[in-house]
Amino acid sequence: MKSFLQEVSRGLSKKNKKLSSKWFYDFYGSKIFEQITKLKEYYLTRTERKILQDNKIEIANKIGANAVIIEPGAGDIKKIGIFLNNLDNPKKYIPLDISDNYIIKIAKGFKKKFPNVAITPNGYDFSKNNKLPFKINSSENIIIFFPGSTIGNFEKNDAVKFLKMLKSKFKAKKIIIGADLIKDISTLISAYDDKKGITAKFNKNILKRINTELGGNINLNSYNHLAIYNKTKKRIEMRLKSNKNNNIKINGSEYFIRKNEEIHTENSHKYSIKSFKLLANEAGWKINKTWVDKKKLFSVHFLV
Repeated sequence: MKSFLQEVSRGLSKKNKKLSSKWFYDFYGSKIFEQITKLKEYYLTRTERKILQDNKIEIANKIGANAVIIEPGAGDIKKIGIFLNNLDNPKKYIPLDISDNYIIKIAKGFKKKFPNVAITPNGYDFSKNNKLPFKINSSENIIIFFPGSTIGNFEKNDAVKFLKMLKSKFKAKKIIIGADLIKDISTLISAYDDKKGITAKFNKNILKRINTELGGNINLNSYNHLAIYNKTKKRIEMRLKSNKNNNIKINGSEYFIRKNEEIHTENSHKYSIKSFKLLANEAGWKINKTWVDKKKLFSVHFLV
């Protein structure tokens, strides 16, 4: 966990303290996120699933025959199952997730449902420029499936770099990508600060991991979950606010967190159809088709 320690140390040493949201996702954190996707307040998952379900034939036709589908940050891999049976002789499905134990376990059950598709799960941190854990054949019909509005977790410049990397490194020919839309602030805040406190538990899992994996001494009750909307940057920001002075000890180093000081843990940028088109164009992609639900909460784009 060298990279985890390095990133935590770097993030807590900053004046404006920050931890990457990717560290939410160990096996336990991934299971918590599954719970979040089922919450009434969290409209994103069910809305995107309905868009995919309603348009699965058209999506399959656009993907084409003999597809190799790669899904970075695959999570519970349920969404690909919506249209996988509609594809023309899919060649391979490669789900990638930062939690290798989680994705390998989830994929076992998935293989039973789709015995005719070669499914090869891999642990992989797509936020780093690491070597791919599988070989790429650029002559194949390579499709990137990137649902869940995960693109919203990136700062704009990083989102552009990521979309460019999908073409240069993954050799993608097409992308199916979900993007959450700008909407009323109360709906957004509720989605990231649910009444049951599941999202708060998810946010604090990063502190729990510091304790269990890095030998930290953090009292989780000393931090409160916050979800705020940044109007200027059009994004939800998740933070952990210290409710007292805290002296965190990790691997021989100490980090002082003042009372009311906040640790920034996640961004979730929201887009309009126009702003997402500009983002895709800047990264060298064109929108071939956009699907939106009736309430205009969420969008799915087909990029070529």
